[in-house]
Amino acid sequence: MDYFKKRPIKLQLLVIFVMFVTVVVSVMFVTYWQSQKMIYQKNKAYSIELLDKITQYIQSQIDNIDGLVINTSYSADVHQYLRSTDLLDKIDAFKKVDTYITTISQLENGIVDMTIIGENGNNVNLMYEKQKKSAVLATVEEMRKNHDSRLKPYYAGFKQIVEDDVKHRYFVVGSRISNIFPASTLGYMVVILDLESLFPKFNTMLANGFGHFYVLDRNGTVASSNDEQMIGQQMNIESMAGKHGQYVVQSMELRDLQGKIVNVYSKKDLFRGLEKVKIVYWWIMAVCIPVLLVLLLIISRNILEPMKSFMRFIQVQKVKNIYHDQKRIQLVGYNEIMVMADKFNGMLDEIDQLTDEVVESKTRIMSLGLLKKQAELAFLKQQVNPHFLYNMLESLRGMASATGAMEIREMIVALGKMLRYSIKGQDEVKLGEELEIAKAYLKLQQFRFEDRFDVHIDFPEALLNNRVFKMVLQPILENAITHGLESRMEKGNLWLGARETPEGDVVIAIKDDGVGIPSEKLALIQAELAAGEEFLARLHHNDNGHLGIVNVHNRLRSAYGDPYGLKIRSAPNAGTEVELLLPRRTEDAPC
Repeated sequence: MDYFKKRPIKLQLLVIFVMFVTVVVSVMFVTYWQSQKMIYQKNKAYSIELLDKITQYIQSQIDNIDGLVINTSYSADVHQYLRSTDLLDKIDAFKKVDTYITTISQLENGIVDMTIIGENGNNVNLMYEKQKKSAVLATVEEMRKNHDSRLKPYYAGFKQIVEDDVKHRYFVVGSRISNIFPASTLGYMVVILDLESLFPKFNTMLANGFGHFYVLDRNGTVASSNDEQMIGQQMNIESMAGKHGQYVVQSMELRDLQGKIVNVYSKKDLFRGLEKVKIVYWWIMAVCIPVLLVLLLIISRNILEPMKSFMRFIQVQKVKNIYHDQKRIQLVGYNEIMVMADKFNGMLDEIDQLTDEVVESKTRIMSLGLLKKQAELAFLKQQVNPHFLYNMLESLRGMASATGAMEIREMIVALGKMLRYSIKGQDEVKLGEELEIAKAYLKLQQFRFEDRFDVHIDFPEALLNNRVFKMVLQPILENAITHGLESRMEKGNLWLGARETPEGDVVIAIKDDGVGIPSEKLALIQAELAAGEEFLARLHHNDNGHLGIVNVHNRLRSAYGDPYGLKIRSAPNAGTEVELLLPRRTEDAPC
């Protein structure tokens, strides 16, 4: 808290503004998220309720069909017909069974056809229509393969049958007709049902439902739905549920059908009503943020601008270091600021008076010491060194901070960091330290070129302790900016990264998307790299523009030997990439 109190007022106001906007945005986000959660939970509960109602309806229809099928399967006339071998007995039993089936088909709604197929060849109503017959025989074959001994009918599933060039949708149910003693299978009964005899009319029952409802048979085929296009299609619930998280899927098992009833709805449709809320939130932000900015501007004008003028005045006097007969500050603002200006002007008057007295009393002393001061000044002029320059940069940084020139302050800090780094005695440093200086250099270059390129840095933490030569990156970066990005008309990019090779070495890559290097010039540079120290002397004598790259390469090659060094790849208008291959050497490793 004390640290925050000592910060500039403008920064504090800006932090308060950011915190306020953050709180407002967070509240909006939380309310929006809670609204989504509440809508989702309510719709989920409602969906489960609808699924339960539909399940109950289908189960009641199944119970009716089960009773009809089981009664028919255990009819004495049916059993007698399927066991008969005598022709007269078979004819008499057939008439009874045929009459029984015809009566049931006429009285029970939803039954399209009933067929009985005996194991001894005695059949009843084995239809001649090709697709119906095929569906019946396929169902019988399924029941033969299914050795389920339960009394429950076998719900084979959805079938689409074409009759007279018209497509009809049916649901096929089968039942095994078994002799009790001795236990054996006499035959099979297959019932073709209209879909409405099993499933509800979704468009009527689910007038207020949300999304689509699907009834799947044992094969995963949609047997009934309020989405007409999906009826008769295969449906994969898992893929639908995982489809980019865009859908919500609720399902319930239909045990007798060996299928499911599924409710699928889109999250986008579910939360569509919240889009208006989101728009309102955006309007609130669009109105509130400008209003708050205007308030900050008013406060800045009435408080900060007079204070900045006061600080600039003090800084000028500090630089001049002469207070006698100087101008007095005039501030217009709140009463407290005007009182502060008057007090400061009074202090300047007192300083003027004291200065006159000090100057008069020390004139002789200053005259006697003038020669000595001149000699010292001459000596100091000869002693301008990097330490003095660094100290001056620190002073300039303080002045930039005091005047609010924060961007200039950052540039001075970066330049000072590079200067202090350059005068360090050691020749090898950690890669992390070299990276920090490279960042400072890039910051200066971005300031110089007015952010004409972006920098992308990717260095694994594990490699930052690796030992490298000091100032090994700066020449490469300078070359990339000067020869690659400076001539580029559009905004460019500079990538700086490192990786460890399978052999345990370290590769540092510097890449730009600048103008690239012509093939002839690239060939010359690569020849320079291959020539070594002898060719480097001639290049230096000729003031070669790529001396920095060659120098870095020779330093690495001289210190570590082959294959370490520098490689360069480039093409016109395709950028340039430089790779430095270094040995993996930690701080504890011998140099």
